[in-house]
Amino acid sequence: MITQVHRLPGLVLSDMEFSVPLDYAAPAAERITAFARAVVAPGKEEANLPSVMFTGEMVYPWIFEEYEQLRPLREAANILAEYHDWPRLYDVAALQANRVPCAAAVYYNDMYVSRIYSEETTATIRGLKVWVTSEYEHNGLRADGEHILGRLLDMVRGKI
Repeated sequence: MITQVHRLPGLVLSDMEFSVPLDYAAPAAERITAFARAVVAPGKEEANLPSVMFTGEMVYPWIFEEYEQLRPLREAANILAEYHDWPRLYDVAALQANRVPCAAAVYYNDMYVSRIYSEETTATIRGLKVWVTSEYEHNGLRADGEHILGRLLDMVRGKI
């Protein structure tokens, strides 16, 4: 299901979410919601084109069988996957009461993190200065960490 469409010069990006089985050998078993982004040229939105799905930073149960190096971690991964009593990720009241100068980069075209979710989160943090950029993608810190951190520090210091 398409949740949002972004139009950029020469590109149409469609954010989607859909349910997929954790194990394709057992499609009726446990399922997860997958998030994807389709990228096509304008006018090709309805074309029946092949898809390439990036799984990003996902970890699936079969990975611990397929990759010998990960087998020693299988038991620990299963314990973490089966644990459901995690505390809240964010203390919204604490974020809303923030008094610490801070800044964040939001990558407009991040293929793994929806910009909308990032902007919703940043709107929660009192005093947060946000840099929304299409200059970088998910790997911004690795690609140009010195520039990105320098800009964020300049934002916190009031230079930008």
